[in-house]
Amino acid sequence: MGTKARTSFFTVMLLLLIIAPGCTETNSASWQKTTAINNVKTNMLPATWTLDKYPNAPTFTPNSKVTILDTDGPGVVTLFHVSDYAFGDDSKLILRIWYDNEKIPSIEMPLMDFIADIESATKPYSTIYFSHVRQSHNFRLPIPFRNHIKVEVENPTASNFLGYMDIQWDRVKRIPKTSGYLRVSYKNGSFQFPHEDLILCDINAPGTIVAHWLQLEGDHKSCANGQGICEGNHEIYLDDDTEPSYESQGAEDFYGHSWGFSDVESDFYCAIVRHESTPKGGSLVAMVRARENDKITFRKSCKILYTYKHDLGPAYNHNTGKGKAPALTPFVDGKSIKAPYRSCIYYYSNK
Repeated sequence: MGTKARTSFFTVMLLLLIIAPGCTETNSASWQKTTAINNVKTNMLPATWTLDKYPNAPTFTPNSKVTILDTDGPGVVTLFHVSDYAFGDDSKLILRIWYDNEKIPSIEMPLMDFIADIESATKPYSTIYFSHVRQSHNFRLPIPFRNHIKVEVENPTASNFLGYMDIQWDRVKRIPKTSGYLRVSYKNGSFQFPHEDLILCDINAPGTIVAHWLQLEGDHKSCANGQGICEGNHEIYLDDDTEPSYESQGAEDFYGHSWGFSDVESDFYCAIVRHESTPKGGSLVAMVRARENDKITFRKSCKILYTYKHDLGPAYNHNTGKGKAPALTPFVDGKSIKAPYRSCIYYYSNK
């Protein structure tokens, strides 16, 4: 073996000795977590399905409410499985969740939006917390509760829905003080694109954001193929900071993509879940992001501003290297269009 070969061999061996203990420890922790028999008891309740063991189960008859779970804690909901519901528009179903016998639900929003099938219209996709498979959905954000939880779904329509759901939870000895309750900042409305800013959340308590989604519709030819509406910036102000603590230039980059929204796609954490043409040549897009190692955590407050104000101006000139987003040029003179949007921020907080 020559001198260079011996040097290379010993260098590789040294690196293996340095790296191997960390790998062994990681693998050990992984298998120990998987094989651990914890001091918990797992439960699951099926609901709204009468064609099997429970012919008298409550279903979503017209203008009805069904209690999916009503139990004492401490515990953690670990899975919410929801099928598509036939014979009606299941985007109209309303979810409510109460913690610890509170009078007003902590979560109240459309069921399909909560499980990140926005307007019950997304294409199949998969992330660590949300998945839309063919004909069904799986929601995996943990929902801890200390004293009590009640989960209810309302059918406010005249339809008589047919479908199935189940909910899985663990009874535990206690919920740590550092664990927050799952909460949402849900928005559904319209704004004057691109001149009006949006406040996607304004949280005044310590917390951590673990997932979010945003749907935008720009019915203008400048927004064709997901362009135009993708240009907005997310400016996040934490703990009363007067300048953004965290900011991302371009909605597609905030959702893990780049150069606009080209098509529907997903990985383990980010997904473009809707990409549709609109009547006047624009587009509707929706995107989902699940955060595990990159949660957004704050000690006091969190405000998320969505704005296009930094993207308006003369169109970019490649020769000079200066200018703004070309897709927004038609709006520089102050012209706006009404743009529907929906947004949901999922976060944990004890207030």
